[in-house]
Amino acid sequence: MKELQRKKILKETGILLIATVMVLSTKAVTANTNNESPELMLAGADYISQSQQSNTFNPDWIHFDDGTNIQSIGHILGGTWEGAIRITPAELTGYDGSKLTAVRWHHGYTSEPPHSGNIKIYGTGTSTHPGGLITSEPFTVSSAGWFEINLSNPAPIDTSKDIWVSVQVTHAVGEHPLGVAPGPVVPGKGGWISTDGINWQQLGIDIPTLDYNWNIWAKVERSKPPEIPQRPEGLTEGLTGAEYTFSTTTTDPEGEHVYYLWDWGDETSSGWLGPFDSGEVAEASHSWTEAENYEIRVKAKDIYNHESDWSDSLKIFIVDVPILEISDISGSLVKVRAVIRNNGSADAVSVNWNITFDGGFILLGKKTTGKVITIPPGEEVTIISDPIFGIGKTVVRVTAEISGSSDAKEQEAFVLLFFIKM
Repeated sequence: MKELQRKKILKETGILLIATVMVLSTKAVTANTNNESPELMLAGADYISQSQQSNTFNPDWIHFDDGTNIQSIGHILGGTWEGAIRITPAELTGYDGSKLTAVRWHHGYTSEPPHSGNIKIYGTGTSTHPGGLITSEPFTVSSAGWFEINLSNPAPIDTSKDIWVSVQVTHAVGEHPLGVAPGPVVPGKGGWISTDGINWQQLGIDIPTLDYNWNIWAKVERSKPPEIPQRPEGLTEGLTGAEYTFSTTTTDPEGEHVYYLWDWGDETSSGWLGPFDSGEVAEASHSWTEAENYEIRVKAKDIYNHESDWSDSLKIFIVDVPILEISDISGSLVKVRAVIRNNGSADAVSVNWNITFDGGFILLGKKTTGKVITIPPGEEVTIISDPIFGIGKTVVRVTAEISGSSDAKEQEAFVLLFFIKM
């Protein structure tokens, strides 16, 4: 009758039946079984002897214990249950784009046959319950000690949400699979436990006699930056004012999209250009205003702003050049005028020009030629045709040319004797 009453009380209060054994004893002992203190049994020290484990791993590990294992816990009735830690955004700061790739935990006393179980990664739920299952990895271990299980499907991390890391074990009566470190438990994070995957309690809070943190560590691998881009490809000689296109490529270890930043060597840059697919050839264009030797380099970043180092430089030699432009063709009494401008950065020397008429009946001044000795950079000259006499519709064509630069422009006109209307 008393046993039935005790079971009824445990059922109504939702108390977990957890088997434990005192660490200072090599003999299993049973704790009180009232409503405040569930049945507990701690594994003997001879079963869980393990040197201290320090947090010196790289990549990073997230955990709430101090790296030591002092006791091991099992369910008094055996069976299947889970111990878990809850990782919150406070622990995930700086891990944008990272993935949870492995779980490390301390496995306690075992007996034949070996223990089997599952590493489970849950998504965000509430502050007291995990969300949906993200991935699960089975394991089998046959001894006590620290074990590390790599996840076949690493879990992506959203730094704005919780992620729960669970070790689910199945064991027989008298076995104690999950190790714990000294408390006090980190509230809401370090000591979650469930026997049915639905209802969760905390060591040290819901179960005051077990004020510990689980020996459960989550391995987080940060997103790696793209590889250093290839040295830019393109011309190695050019002219001031002319635009040139260069190309490069790189790959991202996670296959993410890539952005490129070009340094043109003249104290200007392209700004981040993209996105480009990993491995896709990327192009960018630039022009220089001064004659000089420049070094072009480029670096890449992924979608999480993780940047590569700069590429090797491509050297390009830019020289000054005159650039001719014709404008302002106009007609008046007897003659046609036009403007030749030097938009380049060097003197335009010995500029040959001509003004011709194509069409109509032009009796006088059908073609005029000339030469301008020098047009300095940024300046212009006006050229004037010989006297014109004729009649009819025509096309006026003006050209100017030097070595390395030329321009031509046409404009319709009507000639009436000595008068030219454009």
